[in-house]
Amino acid sequence: MIAYKYEHFKNDLQELRKRCEPFEADTIIAVARGGMTLAHALAMALDIRNLQSIRAESYDGDTQRDLLTISGQCDLSLSTRVIVVDDIVDSGQTLASLMPILRLENSHCEFKIATLFTKQTALIQPDFSLHEATDWIDFFWERDFLKSNLL
Repeated sequence: MIAYKYEHFKNDLQELRKRCEPFEADTIIAVARGGMTLAHALAMALDIRNLQSIRAESYDGDTQRDLLTISGQCDLSLSTRVIVVDDIVDSGQTLASLMPILRLENSHCEFKIATLFTKQTALIQPDFSLHEATDWIDFFWERDFLKSNLL
């Protein structure tokens, strides 16, 4: 297991910002829940106010489900360049199912995907990513913000 701490995140955010900047996105979509912390921080770093979220789940805890659940909608009517943000592309099932839907419903938009970690065997590869995932990642926001740690 790899412990991904805030210090890593803070440094990685600057590198991811540099990689995403040339795309000149006007909107960020966070894939809830994993992508929300990164999406918020990236929106701040890129000065993008149009931050939205969509819920796409393929895991129960650390067990991957056979079926993907997608909930919610984004209003991209005024958007042209959109970065879809998740913390990790593991199997790629989530984004491989979500991206065709977003593209179909918003053909006027250009989409890019940004993540911190990616597995090389994933069904889909992000446009912007920093690290290859070779082990389970223990993200600080999955550990440090647990109710039991805040009491």
